[in-house]
Amino acid sequence: SFGVHMMISSFPDGWASDGTYVVKPDDKYKFYIIAAPMPPHIGGLSVSIVCYDETVELYPWLAPPDDMKAESYGKGGWEDEYSAMPDNEGDASNLSEQLAALFQEAVPAFYNAIIADDLKTARINRRVSWLDMAKVKDAGDDEVVTYTTSDGLVTLLGDAAHAVVPSMGEGCNTALQSAVKLADAILLEMKDNEMDSCTTEAISNAFLKYGASRHKEVAAMQLMSAARSRLKKVYKMS
Repeated sequence: SFGVHMMISSFPDGWASDGTYVVKPDDKYKFYIIAAPMPPHIGGLSVSIVCYDETVELYPWLAPPDDMKAESYGKGGWEDEYSAMPDNEGDASNLSEQLAALFQEAVPAFYNAIIADDLKTARINRRVSWLDMAKVKDAGDDEVVTYTTSDGLVTLLGDAAHAVVPSMGEGCNTALQSAVKLADAILLEMKDNEMDSCTTEAISNAFLKYGASRHKEVAAMQLMSAARSRLKKVYKMS
């Protein structure tokens, strides 16, 4: 899956300023919209269109670039590492016009409630990518996956370790659980070695144990997430 993100400068009439909204058109359009308020000092709405392969089949102009390079888009800043903004004003107008036509057809009430000019802020985000974990050999000579480097100095948490598609609503939950698992691993390492204070060696040992075990607990969720990102190939939408 991937998304198209834009900033809407004002709230539609009747919308609460502290609520998140999901706008779902008819299933034939193969996308939905998530709108959430920005911090008060910024104002307005952060709006994302969640898209799939089927969406691109219907609207090829929504396809993200296959090879996204930060220096190729915008100013080469952090935003340009994950999303593409049209190279020139003409392209930006073309994208906004196509979005306007799509919204008028699929979600007319939402389109009529926003400022059409805000569609020019749209950026097409990269596709969800999946990290292929490197396999290493453990003492038993079995192949295992680990979230930790072999020296125990670096380990992965959150999306860096186990990214899931936004529609599952499990990204934050899984990240917090991993943080607790890592903390528990450090405390257990200290307890097993009767340590009053933590050392870098204890942390490294805990990283190694956490890294070798955590992936087994989240593997099923990652497989579900990967399947959802390939809806057309794995599931038939009813």
